[in-house]
Amino acid sequence: MLRERDDTVHVHYEAGSVKLSGAVSQRLRISAQALIGNLVGQSSDRAIDLLSIAAGAYALDRVVRRRKTQAKNEFGGRTFKVCFHVADISYWEGGAKDRLADLLYFLTSDVWLLSFASHDRSSFARVQKTLELSNAERPQRLALYSGGLDSAAGLGCQLLRGQRNILLLTVGHQSTIRPRCIRQLRRLRLTLPQASTLFQASFIVHLDNAKELKEQETTQRVRGFLFCTAAALVAAAWGIHDIDLYENGPGAINLPLVAGAGSNGLSTRGAHPSFLAKMTELASESLEHDLVFGLPFLWSTKASMVREIAQEPKLVPWVEQSLSCVHSSLRVPVTSHCGECPACIERRQAFFAAGIDDDRTGYKTDLMTLADPLKDDYFRGYLEDARAWMVGDPRLKQRLEDHRRLSDMEDLNAEDVTALLQRHAREVIQVYGALLMPKSRNAATARVSASP
Repeated sequence: MLRERDDTVHVHYEAGSVKLSGAVSQRLRISAQALIGNLVGQSSDRAIDLLSIAAGAYALDRVVRRRKTQAKNEFGGRTFKVCFHVADISYWEGGAKDRLADLLYFLTSDVWLLSFASHDRSSFARVQKTLELSNAERPQRLALYSGGLDSAAGLGCQLLRGQRNILLLTVGHQSTIRPRCIRQLRRLRLTLPQASTLFQASFIVHLDNAKELKEQETTQRVRGFLFCTAAALVAAAWGIHDIDLYENGPGAINLPLVAGAGSNGLSTRGAHPSFLAKMTELASESLEHDLVFGLPFLWSTKASMVREIAQEPKLVPWVEQSLSCVHSSLRVPVTSHCGECPACIERRQAFFAAGIDDDRTGYKTDLMTLADPLKDDYFRGYLEDARAWMVGDPRLKQRLEDHRRLSDMEDLNAEDVTALLQRHAREVIQVYGALLMPKSRNAATARVSASP
């Protein structure tokens, strides 16, 4: 009799790396700069379990591509059968298993069939300890920092608001991210005296023998789980309570442009309020440390964050050095920003709506001068959606209600969310609205080019 093929993926933690074996063979190396070099050595077994689970799920999500379906712009769901080898098996087989499966489904819309096996890592009990810092000052809160526009603008805003002693954690899942962030923060310290109070740390993950990025799964929705897990481990090690994500409100809520699109693999929820609530519960319990993941700019648009930065003119050239382009992260050759991807469209809109001429960014394609910029499906949908918010299209209310229900977001006031999205829509129309009227495109280009 033929034996059925075992499609289970086994995930083990082995001294600084997570190994995937079985149906998928891969190794993800984990390292940290000197400041947190002793982190894993100081962490409890359950903390290492959480890191291993997040890293293994991230690696699996990255190497197993989604299959395209017949519906345009839709990507088919996947089913993962995973066995995580953990030290504290009784904990993970308890209520944590359901919370973990729910969190992964929320992020990816995939089915995660989870099981656990016992993994004895050492003959002695590991106890969580607080890492010691050599200087008298200690970070008061932690923020994830990626070097993108939201990260840079959010950090600048917090410093201008008087916040100090922030530990900035960069999770380098691509080789260029950590050095770019280090350069950015070095320039910030030279630009703004308040930045001298910042702490900086990096958590690096490297996928061995990986295919080119363009051949991997590009959505990679489990990144948020890995990033937040790294932040939770560092925060717990230093006794920090608050962990911030500097994401703008519309980006965090991420209402799909098309009704029902929230169920597919294109839905980004790595900074969604409901995900952060789930992450707060899982991380606090598993690490036995009181943590709260927060969104300080939940009720701000990207443009309003940039506008606040502009109150300190010397910060404007610095924030313009941030990198937003999706294609840059995929290592597709561009000038610095392609100008056409969703991130570039939002970036340009934010700068112009804030009254800043963003010429320094260097877009490879200038949407304002294209003969037919609305040929792009996403850009056309983006503008049509903004116009619908402006005229009060009743279908938007139903789409928002569906999104609030499907993404466990009923605790956020619907009127507040509506006002936020309408404000964002006004900013979009302010910058791009004339492109919806073909006869006015030349005038629109002139107005945008003349923006202060």
